[in-house]
Amino acid sequence: MADKRLPATARAAALTEEEKLDPMRWIKFYWEQQVADDPYPFLAMSSVLRLHQLMTSMLERELKQNFELNLTDYLMLKTLQMSDTGTRLLSRVAWHLLVHATTVTIAADRLESRGLLERRVHPRDRRATCVTITEEGRRVVDEATSALEANCYGMPGLTPERARALVELVAPLRKSAGDVDRAH
Repeated sequence: MADKRLPATARAAALTEEEKLDPMRWIKFYWEQQVADDPYPFLAMSSVLRLHQLMTSMLERELKQNFELNLTDYLMLKTLQMSDTGTRLLSRVAWHLLVHATTVTIAADRLESRGLLERRVHPRDRRATCVTITEEGRRVVDEATSALEANCYGMPGLTPERARALVELVAPLRKSAGDVDRAH
Protein backbone atom coordinates (compact mmCIF):
# COMPACT_ATOMS: atom_id res chain seq x y z
CA MET A 1 0.00 0.00 0.00
CA ALA A 2 1.38 3.42 -0.98
CA ASP A 3 2.04 6.06 1.65
CA LYS A 4 -0.61 8.77 1.08
CA ARG A 5 0.48 11.18 3.81
CA LEU A 6 0.61 14.85 2.88
CA PRO A 7 3.98 16.62 2.86
CA ALA A 8 4.86 17.94 6.32
CA THR A 9 5.50 21.49 5.16
CA ALA A 10 3.99 23.78 2.56
CA ARG A 11 7.46 24.19 1.00
CA ALA A 12 7.41 20.49 0.15
CA ALA A 13 3.84 20.57 -1.14
CA ALA A 14 2.95 20.39 -4.81
CA LEU A 15 2.53 24.14 -5.17
CA THR A 16 3.77 26.38 -7.94
CA GLU A 17 6.36 29.01 -7.03
CA GLU A 18 3.62 31.66 -7.22
CA GLU A 19 1.34 29.63 -4.92
CA LYS A 20 4.18 29.28 -2.41
CA LEU A 21 4.29 33.09 -2.14
CA ASP A 22 0.56 33.32 -1.32
CA PRO A 23 -0.11 33.28 2.45
CA MET A 24 -3.65 31.99 1.84
CA ARG A 25 -2.28 28.92 0.04
CA TRP A 26 -0.05 28.24 3.05
CA ILE A 27 -2.96 28.57 5.46
CA LYS A 28 -5.10 26.29 3.29
CA PHE A 29 -2.29 23.73 3.12
CA TYR A 30 -1.86 23.57 6.90
CA TRP A 31 -5.60 23.79 7.58
CA GLU A 32 -6.28 20.74 5.41
CA GLN A 33 -3.60 18.79 7.30
CA GLN A 34 -4.83 19.70 10.77
CA VAL A 35 -8.57 20.46 10.60
CA ALA A 36 -11.41 18.43 9.10
CA ASP A 37 -13.65 21.46 8.47
CA ASP A 38 -13.95 23.41 5.22
CA PRO A 39 -11.06 25.94 5.15
CA TYR A 40 -12.81 28.46 2.92
CA PRO A 41 -14.83 30.43 5.51
CA PHE A 42 -11.59 31.03 7.46
CA LEU A 43 -9.69 31.78 4.23
CA ALA A 44 -12.38 34.26 3.19
CA MET A 45 -12.12 36.07 6.52
CA SER A 46 -8.32 36.05 6.42
CA SER A 47 -8.27 37.25 2.82
CA VAL A 48 -10.58 40.18 3.55
CA LEU A 49 -8.63 41.15 6.67
CA ARG A 50 -5.29 40.97 4.86
CA LEU A 51 -6.61 43.01 1.93
CA HIS A 52 -8.06 45.54 4.37
CA GLN A 53 -4.69 45.92 6.10
CA LEU A 54 -2.75 46.25 2.85
CA MET A 55 -5.29 48.64 1.35
CA THR A 56 -5.55 50.80 4.49
CA SER A 57 -1.75 51.06 4.76
CA MET A 58 -1.46 52.32 1.18
CA LEU A 59 -4.37 54.75 1.55
CA GLU A 60 -3.07 56.14 4.85
CA ARG A 61 0.44 56.57 3.42
CA GLU A 62 -0.81 58.43 0.33
CA LEU A 63 -3.19 60.65 2.29
CA LYS A 64 -0.66 61.51 5.00
CA GLN A 65 2.29 62.21 2.68
CA ASN A 66 0.44 64.27 0.09
CA PHE A 67 -2.60 65.78 1.83
CA GLU A 68 -1.90 65.74 5.58
CA LEU A 69 -5.08 63.71 6.07
CA ASN A 70 -5.73 60.36 7.65
CA LEU A 71 -8.29 57.92 6.28
CA THR A 72 -11.03 59.05 8.67
CA ASP A 73 -10.46 62.70 7.68
CA TYR A 74 -10.65 61.81 3.99
CA LEU A 75 -13.77 59.67 4.36
CA MET A 76 -15.44 62.35 6.45
CA LEU A 77 -14.81 64.98 3.77
CA LYS A 78 -15.92 62.58 1.02
CA THR A 79 -19.13 61.75 2.94
CA LEU A 80 -19.92 65.45 3.24
CA GLN A 81 -19.05 66.10 -0.40
CA MET A 82 -21.39 63.34 -1.57
CA SER A 83 -24.33 64.51 0.54
CA ASP A 84 -27.12 66.54 -1.04
CA THR A 85 -26.12 69.83 0.58
CA GLY A 86 -22.55 69.23 1.79
CA THR A 87 -23.87 69.17 5.36
CA ARG A 88 -24.53 66.26 7.71
CA LEU A 89 -25.19 65.71 11.35
CA LEU A 90 -21.96 64.72 13.06
CA SER A 91 -23.73 61.63 14.44
CA ARG A 92 -24.71 60.55 10.88
CA VAL A 93 -21.13 60.97 9.70
CA ALA A 94 -20.05 58.67 12.54
CA TRP A 95 -22.67 56.13 11.47
CA HIS A 96 -21.59 56.27 7.82
CA LEU A 97 -17.93 55.79 8.74
CA LEU A 98 -18.70 53.03 11.27
CA VAL A 99 -16.77 54.87 13.99
CA HIS A 100 -17.58 56.27 17.42
CA ALA A 101 -18.90 59.84 17.67
CA THR A 102 -15.74 60.83 19.56
CA THR A 103 -13.65 59.83 16.52
CA VAL A 104 -15.57 62.12 14.17
CA THR A 105 -15.54 64.93 16.72
CA ILE A 106 -11.74 64.76 16.87
CA ALA A 107 -11.56 64.58 13.06
CA ALA A 108 -13.93 67.55 12.80
CA ASP A 109 -11.60 69.51 15.11
CA ARG A 110 -8.63 68.79 12.82
CA LEU A 111 -10.51 69.55 9.62
CA GLU A 112 -12.14 72.68 10.98
CA SER A 113 -8.75 74.04 12.12
CA ARG A 114 -7.54 73.65 8.51
CA GLY A 115 -10.61 75.34 7.06
CA LEU A 116 -11.82 72.15 5.36
CA LEU A 117 -15.17 72.05 7.13
CA GLU A 118 -17.37 74.23 9.30
CA ARG A 119 -19.28 73.16 12.38
CA ARG A 120 -22.50 74.67 13.72
CA VAL A 121 -25.37 73.83 16.01
CA HIS A 122 -28.36 72.19 14.31
CA PRO A 123 -30.94 74.91 13.54
CA ARG A 124 -33.82 73.06 15.29
CA ASP A 125 -32.03 70.85 17.84
CA ARG A 126 -29.34 72.54 19.91
CA ARG A 127 -28.10 69.13 21.11
CA ALA A 128 -27.02 68.14 17.58
CA THR A 129 -24.02 69.41 15.63
CA CYS A 130 -23.88 69.83 11.86
CA VAL A 131 -20.70 69.84 9.79
CA THR A 132 -20.42 71.35 6.31
CA ILE A 133 -17.59 70.88 3.82
CA THR A 134 -15.98 74.14 2.66
CA GLU A 135 -14.81 74.99 -0.85
CA GLU A 136 -11.24 74.31 0.30
CA GLY A 137 -12.41 70.98 1.70
CA ARG A 138 -13.95 70.13 -1.68
CA ARG A 139 -10.71 71.03 -3.45
CA VAL A 140 -8.59 68.91 -1.11
CA VAL A 141 -10.92 65.89 -1.22
CA ASP A 142 -11.09 66.08 -5.03
CA GLU A 143 -7.28 66.08 -5.28
CA ALA A 144 -6.99 63.26 -2.74
CA THR A 145 -9.63 61.22 -4.59
CA SER A 146 -7.73 61.63 -7.85
CA ALA A 147 -4.53 60.42 -6.17
CA LEU A 148 -6.26 57.42 -4.60
CA GLU A 149 -7.96 56.58 -7.89
CA ALA A 150 -4.54 56.62 -9.62
CA ASN A 151 -3.49 53.98 -7.06
CA CYS A 152 -6.65 51.88 -7.57
CA TYR A 153 -7.85 52.87 -4.08
CA GLY A 154 -5.20 50.67 -2.52
CA MET A 155 -6.11 47.61 -4.58
CA PRO A 156 -3.54 47.26 -7.38
CA GLY A 157 -5.01 45.50 -10.38
CA LEU A 158 -8.56 46.61 -9.60
CA THR A 159 -10.35 46.97 -12.91
CA PRO A 160 -13.84 48.48 -13.22
CA GLU A 161 -15.18 44.96 -13.85
CA ARG A 162 -13.47 43.54 -10.73
CA ALA A 163 -14.66 46.51 -8.68
CA ARG A 164 -18.25 45.92 -9.76
CA ALA A 165 -18.00 42.18 -9.06
CA LEU A 166 -16.43 42.83 -5.65
CA VAL A 167 -19.17 45.27 -4.64
CA GLU A 168 -21.87 42.82 -5.76
CA LEU A 169 -20.21 39.90 -3.97
CA VAL A 170 -19.74 41.76 -0.69
CA ALA A 171 -23.15 43.51 -0.60
CA PRO A 172 -25.20 40.58 0.76
CA LEU A 173 -22.48 39.82 3.33
CA ARG A 174 -22.50 43.44 4.55
CA LYS A 175 -26.29 43.38 4.76
CA SER A 176 -26.28 40.11 6.73
CA ALA A 177 -23.74 41.65 9.11
CA GLY A 178 -26.15 44.55 9.78
CA ASP A 179 -24.79 47.22 7.42
CA VAL A 180 -28.15 48.79 6.58
CA ASP A 181 -29.28 52.40 6.98
CA ARG A 182 -32.23 52.37 9.35
CA ALA A 183 -32.77 56.13 8.92
CA HIS A 184 -34.73 55.62 5.69
